[in-house]
Parts: sequence; C-alpha cells; structure tokens
Amino acid sequence: MEKVFARIFIIIILFLFSEAFSQEVKIKGVNYQRYEGERLVWKLLSDSYEQKGDTFIAKKVYLENLPKGLRIYADEAFYLKAEEKFILKGNVKILTEKEGEIYTEELIFYPKRNLLLAQGEVTIIKENLKLSGSGLSYDLAKGDLKLQKRAKAQFKF
Repeated sequence: MEKVFARIFIIIILFLFSEAFSQEVKIKGVNYQRYEGERLVWKLLSDSYEQKGDTFIAKKVYLENLPKGLRIYADEAFYLKAEEKFILKGNVKILTEKEGEIYTEELIFYPKRNLLLAQGEVTIIKENLKLSGSGLSYDLAKGDLKLQKRAKAQFKF
C-alpha cells in the first residue's frame, strides 16, 4: 500500500513540475546585452518582457545593434525564434548612421539576414531631406535602402 501512495505522490509532483515549467514567463524592466567574444553586439531594453513558447514579447522597446550602427524604438516587439525575426509595432523609429531617421508603424527585422522590411507608410529624414513612401527594404550589409511605392521627396534650404 505504501508503494501505491509513493507512486501517486511522485506522479502528482511530476505533474506539478511540468505545469510550472510550461507556464508563461513575465518580467518587468528588462536590460539584455549580448556579446560576441568580448565585443558588445546587441542591447535590448524594455519595460516588460513575456515569453509564450518560442515567441518573446516586449513592450516599450529599445533595440540596438552596435556593429551595424542601428537603434530601433517601438511600442511593442515580438521575436519569433523559429523564424529568427523581430516584428516591431507602434511608433517605430529607426536611427541609422548612414541613412538618417526612419519612421513607420510596423517593421520586420531579420538580424541574421541584415534585413529590415516595412510594408506600410515610411518616412525618412536626413539633414534637409524628407522622403516618404510606402514599403521599405533596407539591406544593412550592403547599405541598400529602397522605398517601394509612391516615393516623394521634400527639400529644405
């Protein structure tokens, strides 16, 4: 009889542990830094962080890639681990060393492919030039930035 109770107890404990480990993870005030060797490559700051399976969700996000000279701000970011991409939404602001400031409402960032994509309206501001259009592709490795549709420019003198 004791063996039966011991086995039931073990089954209950295993069930409780499996439930505990399958729960969502929620953290407030995240400061994440990733190094390659001794070189700081990534910074991620956010007000909150949540993990649901292979999807990571952050609110009020600041994402920086130092080697690429890239800083991104957004209201919300999703990282889809299986697809190795970030989806940034809401008041997305991208600061680049070469291209200036880029504004859009939704951005997809593939860090391993060095690629930024936006489907909606995009505004680029650099010095006395303001470009606007719809759709963006920006190959960070090549420095190749393209507005896809309805591009128009405004100059300030």
